[in-house]
Amino acid sequence: MGQRRSRLTVEIKVMNQEMFKSFNDQLQQVFAPFNQFNQLVAENIEQLSRLQLESLKAYSTIGNEQVKSATSITDGQSLATHGSKQLELITKVSQQLMEDSQKFSQVGQTFKQAADQFVNESVKAAKPAK
Repeated sequence: MGQRRSRLTVEIKVMNQEMFKSFNDQLQQVFAPFNQFNQLVAENIEQLSRLQLESLKAYSTIGNEQVKSATSITDGQSLATHGSKQLELITKVSQQLMEDSQKFSQVGQTFKQAADQFVNESVKAAKPAK
């Protein structure tokens, strides 16, 4: 009777382990798409943050150059020189804005394509086999 009880206890433990393993496998299968999507979002946020920092640095440099230029005005000639450089500044800022908008647009398009692909793959995986 002792062996029978011991064997029954082992069988129950094995059954419980298999049940928890099955449950864990099912949870991993359920949460895997969420984890993949979260990774995609995190990568996108990282790219956007990097682009924002690059843009901030570029605009800060432009602003600092303007402050230095403005503080170097000492007479009419330097004022005229500063004024003539403002057109160059407008061109430089416009170019920077265009480059930034293209970079941000590219990141958005890349994210959209990856998200669309993710959704399509998830839908295919969720469809029952026929």
